[in-house]
Amino acid sequence: MNAPAAEGPYVRGAHAAGTLSIGFWDHWVPGANKASQDLCEQWAAKEKVDVSIDYITSQGNKNLLTIAAEAQARSGHDIFAFPTWQPADQANRLEPVDDIMAELIKQNGAVNPTVEYLARSGGHWMAVPAAVG
Repeated sequence: MNAPAAEGPYVRGAHAAGTLSIGFWDHWVPGANKASQDLCEQWAAKEKVDVSIDYITSQGNKNLLTIAAEAQARSGHDIFAFPTWQPADQANRLEPVDDIMAELIKQNGAVNPTVEYLARSGGHWMAVPAAVG
């Protein structure tokens, strides 16, 4: 997305929370990436967070290679949209998200048992289930 240049420097206010980097699967359906980008930008504006989004193709398993490389480097995206089986495969390298899931379950009810099986490991939620596209 291109934006016109401003006259002076842009300075974020005192309540800014910094930058959050997100790695999403590069969806093959036209417009799908734009939809997730718009949602993230709306949330970021509300939360006063800068968001940097990378759309990573699954062609040649680049998304899986990126997950493995970032895990090995212990550096990379703050949030990464994992394919279905990857949360369990990477569980020892992920931070539990039990607090987030507890609130979501409280608001929306229990998740499907298959989804729970895929997103939990060792008694902890290791991923927040989400649809892509």
